[in-house]
Formats: sequence, C-alpha cells, structure tokens
Amino acid sequence: MLQSTVTRATLRPRGLRAPTFSTSVRVPLVTLDVTVPGTSSAIGRRALHAALGKNLQLYVVSIDKRNERITFRVEVVSRTLDEVISALAGALDRAILGRAVESMVRRPA
Repeated sequence: MLQSTVTRATLRPRGLRAPTFSTSVRVPLVTLDVTVPGTSSAIGRRALHAALGKNLQLYVVSIDKRNERITFRVEVVSRTLDEVISALAGALDRAILGRAVESMVRRPA
C-alpha cells in the first residue's frame, strides 16, 4: 500500500524590493548655426573643436564655393548659450553666428 507523505514546503518570504529609478541629470543643449570662411570643412572643424571641446557635434549644412563660406550646425552639451557664444567669439574672429536654441536634455548620472 502506498502511503502519501506530506512535507511542509519551506516558503521564503519575498521581501519588498525598492523601486529602481534610473538616475538622470538635466543638462543644457545648445544648437546653433555657425558660418566660417573657407571651402574646406577640415579647418573649420578643427577651429570649432578647439573652441568648444569634446562635447561637440558638428554637421555641415552648406558649402558656398562662390562666397567661400561653410555653414555648420553645432550642438554642444553641458554648456549654456552664453558660454558657447563667448567661446566662439573669443576663438573665431570672422565667424557669423546664426540661429541659436538652448534646450535641456536628460543624461544618465
């Protein structure tokens, strides 16, 4: 004859887990158009990187060979609009600054 045995199952109580939130920080993002003299984008890129540092993204918007000008779209993270404009004004003497927009983006902490 088969006899059933009942064993007491050991249940582990589930503890309450603390909610995990991704910590993010809001930092400024400045986007502006900069027109510099020249027909090669390499010289303009070097000058913009020297003025604004590593938190910089550059896009070539247009190359005007007739007037010898190149327009870049510049995006700088972690700097305010005033800081970007003063850095460009100090480093580039013949640059034309165009439309500028300052916004906030979230970055992981």
